[in-house]
Amino acid sequence: MHPNSNPFNPGAGTPPHTLAGRDEEVQAIVTAIERSSLGRSANGIVLHGLRGTGKTVLLGRFCEVASDRGWIAVRIEAAASTSATFAEQLVTRLTPFMLRLDRPSASDHIKRALGAFKSFSISVGLQDVSAGIEVEPRHLLNYGKSIEHSLPDMLRTLAQACAQDGTGVLIAVDEMHDMSRADLRALLAVGQEANESRAPLLLCGAGLPALPRVLSEARTYAERFFEFRAITWLARADARRALVAPVEALGESWTESGLDVILASAGGYPYFLQHFGRAAWNVAAFSPIGAGDANLARSIGFAELDQGFFHIRWERATTAERAYLRAMAIDGDGPSRSGDVADRLGKPASALSAIRTRLIDKGIVYSPVRGRIAFTVPGMATFIRRRDEAGA
Repeated sequence: MHPNSNPFNPGAGTPPHTLAGRDEEVQAIVTAIERSSLGRSANGIVLHGLRGTGKTVLLGRFCEVASDRGWIAVRIEAAASTSATFAEQLVTRLTPFMLRLDRPSASDHIKRALGAFKSFSISVGLQDVSAGIEVEPRHLLNYGKSIEHSLPDMLRTLAQACAQDGTGVLIAVDEMHDMSRADLRALLAVGQEANESRAPLLLCGAGLPALPRVLSEARTYAERFFEFRAITWLARADARRALVAPVEALGESWTESGLDVILASAGGYPYFLQHFGRAAWNVAAFSPIGAGDANLARSIGFAELDQGFFHIRWERATTAERAYLRAMAIDGDGPSRSGDVADRLGKPASALSAIRTRLIDKGIVYSPVRGRIAFTVPGMATFIRRRDEAGA
């Protein structure tokens, strides 16, 4: 079948044809938005889980749901590799919305919101970005350099202005675990302000499994601002639908044996389902996609993952860090006891703490609980074993 019509879309945050198995999360954000629009209390949603589980896609869906209801919805990536600060990204993402609000007939609520936004952009050094927004001097505020106080005030003022039209503001932060402590505290202060004022302002986030702990360490009462949802692999029925629906939408089909091979290969992980599904479509000469096609797709898929998805993370590790990862891989996807890893390497755990910390900082591993360590990517242990067996 022709690659040009391939319905599968493996990629970072690329929406799949069928968002299977996430109906509860989507309904949760719909409920939160509707409650906020009515002036009732509602918590934002924080998604946490391994890479490849579809958190970024789901966060994007949250923004779509909000936008469809007339809300201002912006998504920000807080990854350590991103050069712009959180505040800079926020100002840049909000500016197009503010420019649309800047009109002669704007209400006093809108004018105050424009003043708060311009004041905030000036305080973070982005006055050029908001240069096109006209604000009366009386609406400008004297925000200081710390965003822990200015950010909540600016977003609350904007949300209250939107409330006049029955809408609100949704801020979605991806890779939230990578936020600086100062930015994280400022964001959590926004959550407190939203709860206290009942403004239609929702914060949502996505990150690695340790994110709930990161938030609670930033503010002990962070759990009051969010509904935490662990995003894991899909149940078999949902994984099956993710493979079948896109193919049937184009008038094609699978054999049951072909589906079984791909389902077993992907392990229910959304990214892997898209990856192996794409490979199966591309190798199949005609419909239905059978077991022979699926087995070939499995070989091609793992080879591509080994050269891309897994290899990228392996290359970021130093020689000493790779030895640590190999010692972890003995436990499969884990988690591993830090003491066991140290024993396998013949060193005291204290001597390996710096290596462990660097691997956590690089986002290759995380600590689910004290004294335990696990891979952030499903299947990483199997990749390491395949690589070592091949003598690479």
